[in-house]
Amino acid sequence: MSFRSLCLLGMASIGLVACTQSPEWTLLYYPDSQTQPSVEQSSSYISGYYETIEQCHAKGKGLIRLGDDISGHYVCGYQCEADGQSLSCQNVISSK
Repeated sequence: MSFRSLCLLGMASIGLVACTQSPEWTLLYYPDSQTQPSVEQSSSYISGYYETIEQCHAKGKGLIRLGDDISGHYVCGYQCEADGQSLSCQNVISSK
């Protein structure tokens, strides 16, 4: 096997690992402040999955800004798992 082939193979295997990483943070966006069920009941409010808390906060702030919704808010959940209609997260951080 040539050096070039070996390098390409190594780069391809690194790319596969990076592509299969699962996001750590889940964005739960509530369009108005009168609606905020518990995290366990929030599976229908999932608005995306992100690798970092900063990405989650940026998207949450962007949704509020785009919706021009003063009463909208969000939370970012760390390592959330859905079990049917129930959602559980190891940690939840409210909007800044």
